[in-house]
Amino acid sequence: MPHSFFDFIWQHRDADPRKLALSASKNTNFSMSEVAGQVAALQKIKEKVPLWHRPGLVFPPGLPIEQCSSERTAIFKSNLFSGQKMVDLTSGLGVDVFFFSKNFGQVAVVEQNENLLKYVRHNFEILGVKNASFSGGLAEDFLQKNEEKFDLIYLDPARRDGAGGRVFRLEDCTPNVLKIKDLLFEKSSKILVKTAPMLDLHLAAGQLKNVSKIWVIGTPGECREVLYLLEPTANFEVENIPISAVVLENDGSFSSFDFTFLEEKNAAVEFSMPQKFLVEPPPSVMKSGGFKVFANRFGLSKLHPNTHLFTSENVPKNVPGRKFLIEKICKFDRREISQFLPEGKANVAVRNFPETAEMMKKKLNLRDGGDVFLFGVTDFEGKKAVLICRKIKNDF
Repeated sequence: MPHSFFDFIWQHRDADPRKLALSASKNTNFSMSEVAGQVAALQKIKEKVPLWHRPGLVFPPGLPIEQCSSERTAIFKSNLFSGQKMVDLTSGLGVDVFFFSKNFGQVAVVEQNENLLKYVRHNFEILGVKNASFSGGLAEDFLQKNEEKFDLIYLDPARRDGAGGRVFRLEDCTPNVLKIKDLLFEKSSKILVKTAPMLDLHLAAGQLKNVSKIWVIGTPGECREVLYLLEPTANFEVENIPISAVVLENDGSFSSFDFTFLEEKNAAVEFSMPQKFLVEPPPSVMKSGGFKVFANRFGLSKLHPNTHLFTSENVPKNVPGRKFLIEKICKFDRREISQFLPEGKANVAVRNFPETAEMMKKKLNLRDGGDVFLFGVTDFEGKKAVLICRKIKNDF
């Protein structure tokens, strides 16, 4: 494409894509719908992969940007490994392998969608990646035809079926890691597999076998992905696999909460009615399932076996997650609760509660927002309660 096309996109990078699509510029021969699509993609990339928000890059329409890793998660996982050669067997838009390329002498980029691979080639050239080779086709075909050994094989199996519907079980994804695991181990002694957060960790580890480490990666507000490291020499029972629940902070730092399934299974936990403070663990910790270990490690009590919120009489210090001061404990009664919400606004969440957050807001006639947080919970006595809280800072 001519440079003026990319210049035109960059000049309009902050414009409304919908208005661009409906406009017609007399000064260009470009398709304005195509320009609008690229501007929309740039705006998404600015949020997801800030380093890629630059002139000259071009993006395919549809799912690739939605499905690609964020910059923060890609940087974290790429810094876990280094070596001479690695291969990304399912490159997609190429975000992960781009960051891996900084820690490996050579990276091989494999993508079955040949058209998507053209975008990756172009963007890597603009981004100055000099140590990448590109191969179109299926992951299985690449492995069978290639005689090279790699220090790391990375793959993020596609989670869409033939009809475009979402899937998440390992056997339903493409490629099926369970089928090609032996072939993978012929080419590398380290296999890093990314899966959807909704896949059960214990089940996946049991299916994969040879799992030496699990990372559950998230931000303070969302669980993003789960990584399984497979090594042929790893003979852990599932219960003994080290698990790290990682929280990527907005300032670039990260924290991790480490445990094993066995540690969680054997941990004794205290249960309590709501005390003065409430703690909601980060999403990655919630996904990891290390609830009893979390309570023990930070000196907290749990509200109920199935209510994954924690409470303390003392100020919770150095505890990951959100912390709240409990101002009032109410029944799920509109009249009682409304007297504490004169503006009719609150941030509503539920844990082990018969109503959804949306149903709860509707029944209480509440709008989103404000400084008050409502938690619909089941307490230690099995009763339904609404906790009226205010968020406190980590250094409270």
